[in-house]
Amino acid sequence: MKGRRWEDLSFDCLIFVFCKLGFEDLTIAVPFVCKSWYKASLDPDCWRVLNFKELDFSTKSKFIARFKQVYQLQSFSFSSFLKLCITKSHGSVIELRIPSLLGASLQQDLVLISIKCPKLKVLALPTLLWNDDKQLPELICKWKEMETLEMTWKPISFLQMLEQIKLYCPNFSELNLCGFFNGKDAQAIVRCLPKLKCLLMSASFLRKNDLLMILEGCKELEEVNVSRCRGLDVDDAVLKKASKMKKFEFEGCKPEENYGNTYYNYDDLFMELVFGY
Repeated sequence: MKGRRWEDLSFDCLIFVFCKLGFEDLTIAVPFVCKSWYKASLDPDCWRVLNFKELDFSTKSKFIARFKQVYQLQSFSFSSFLKLCITKSHGSVIELRIPSLLGASLQQDLVLISIKCPKLKVLALPTLLWNDDKQLPELICKWKEMETLEMTWKPISFLQMLEQIKLYCPNFSELNLCGFFNGKDAQAIVRCLPKLKCLLMSASFLRKNDLLMILEGCKELEEVNVSRCRGLDVDDAVLKKASKMKKFEFEGCKPEENYGNTYYNYDDLFMELVFGY
């Protein structure tokens, strides 16, 4: 009796397996095995989670070199690859993570995502350029199912962004970013994110009173991470307020009240907060 061949697996089984694969296998390996694998790899379910952070997009990337070779391309761009993957999803993307691309504008990419990914629940973005940052609030209305937003660095349009999340994202529950947070930011978080369950702000500048305001105002918080924050004094009052949470991390905080006054712009603060430890 002959053993079963991989290419003879049922279509549903193939899709189940391919959904577990990374981009490299799904784009430059699986489609070229046989016709049944190629057909299964086109199923939108295989493209619901687009984690571009797992790939190397540098100039010396082995993935890019192999991708160009397999598809017989003269050049490669992240925007074109993003468009390819989103097209294959047929609007089914629920999670999308974009890596840091030095000096590259994501303006057109973000517009594409807002149009083609209406079911997006999790969005992770790198530090944005000025023009990309400014357009972010106006795109939020397209992601009505968004629950989680991760950003490497707090955008300049942070307050406007929160207002849009309040209006268009009723199930929003997790915010993950680093930056300089003041009283206005804390008030906006409380006012705009009433269902917030997870707040990750490690390596930020944050004062105790602003943290207390957030802990008091966001009644549904279950997890908070303020580890390595500057300007933050985690005393008994803070610990008492956070005592009922499932997880509260605050290791490495430094209560330097005048810390923010010695920095002239976000670039200075970013370098110190992220690389100054």
